[in-house]
Amino acid sequence: MPTAVVLGGGVSGLAAAYYLHRLSTKFSKIILLEHQTRLGGWLHTTRYPDGAKFEHGPRSFRPAGHSGINTIDLVEELGLSDQVLAMPMSHPTTKFRYIYVSGRCHALPSGLGGVLRTLSPFSKPWVFSLASEPFRARSSEEDESVDSFIRRRLGPEIAEYAIDPMCRGIYAGNSRELSVRSCFPPLYKCESEDGSIVRGMLWPSKGRQRPERRSKLSKRARDERWAAWSLRDGTSQLTDTLVTQLSEDPRVEVRVGSPCEAVTPTDGKLQVVTQGETIQADHVFSSLYAAALSSLLPDQLVELKAFLSSIPAVTVAVVNLEYSGHVLPAQGFGHLLPSSEDGKMLGVVYDSCAFPEHDRQDKPSTRLTVMMGGAWIRELVSEVGSDLNENALTSLAVKGVQDQLGIVDSPSRSITKVQRNCIPQYLVGHWQKLAGIHSLTEKTNLPLSYIGSSYQGASVNDCIYNAKLEVERVLSS
Repeated sequence: MPTAVVLGGGVSGLAAAYYLHRLSTKFSKIILLEHQTRLGGWLHTTRYPDGAKFEHGPRSFRPAGHSGINTIDLVEELGLSDQVLAMPMSHPTTKFRYIYVSGRCHALPSGLGGVLRTLSPFSKPWVFSLASEPFRARSSEEDESVDSFIRRRLGPEIAEYAIDPMCRGIYAGNSRELSVRSCFPPLYKCESEDGSIVRGMLWPSKGRQRPERRSKLSKRARDERWAAWSLRDGTSQLTDTLVTQLSEDPRVEVRVGSPCEAVTPTDGKLQVVTQGETIQADHVFSSLYAAALSSLLPDQLVELKAFLSSIPAVTVAVVNLEYSGHVLPAQGFGHLLPSSEDGKMLGVVYDSCAFPEHDRQDKPSTRLTVMMGGAWIRELVSEVGSDLNENALTSLAVKGVQDQLGIVDSPSRSITKVQRNCIPQYLVGHWQKLAGIHSLTEKTNLPLSYIGSSYQGASVNDCIYNAKLEVERVLSS
């Protein structure tokens, strides 16, 4: 009985199991192992009877690129098209994004008008940096930090006040350590292939084709110019529906509260040891974090284990706050803090502005999410203690909202989650680690696939798309 084992029940693992279920006749048994009692991973929505919904991880999806369109196609396949909450480009959440500098929020340039004007804290309009960028010399380095790349091409102010906080918002990471090649591949390709970010964006090389839109929903996203989208019952509705689909296939076995204890190669297969059982797997798809997978492999794979364990991840404290009434002083996506402003606090997302459909239905309210820690977890620990006490984190978040947004009322509801090792960090040279991992896997003939956010994209779209591509690759081999 050919058996595929999927390690991890987050969105990557569920997507891999789904595509195996939908595309494969190669495996007569598909076993998914999840060590926790809840499936969905970092896609986690808390729902209240009054209609309020709070996201403890990703809160929306972007429809851009191959991976973004693939997720939209998946939503249509799952019968969720009528559950989509779409956010058009004209929405305030898309048009207005802020950074908090020197005691107040500043709007980042948006549209042609914003690029042409001088907006604080920038000393000159962005148009000057953009106009000179195509004339800057191309780097010969194979990789460099995001900060170094942006400083070279667009100048120190954009690096400090735009890209630094962006890296904190996306990766909870330090732009001076993160790899531009791995974190922002389009920017790296624009310089390496076209010689310029501006030139590459306006006149991309012929090799970079626009993705084809096949589903009705993806065409609708294009026609309506979506900037982002979510689902009526929150992001967990996507993973919940994947679980439901898998439960209807007799070939698929989803086990929760079932941690993997070891993965050992033997006779061209992999032995997967769980509590009280050893599974002979013809192929394993691991969506575990790289370091977690490393700890499961035997010592004879020392080089592979070293590469895997060298990919770090950071811990983020996420505090969801609800206030009575409409208390936001401005509309927009939210605000981020440059690392020079406050290391421990990454930013605040204005959830009610993005998706008011997720607010409680019985009375007016405002939902916010405060993010703290990440690469600056030591600063957060020094403030609240090494145990990252939830009450202390909540108090710190409330104070941050009071100081930065002027909301002095106490929240009517709060939820605090410490998401440990939740965002992998693609540090400079990450691509070399990936090359080493894949080379050693091929050299040792391991029937092992690496999916999930540790490798080639941390977004939900990337995780789903890369799981699909890997399933297709294995099935065609």
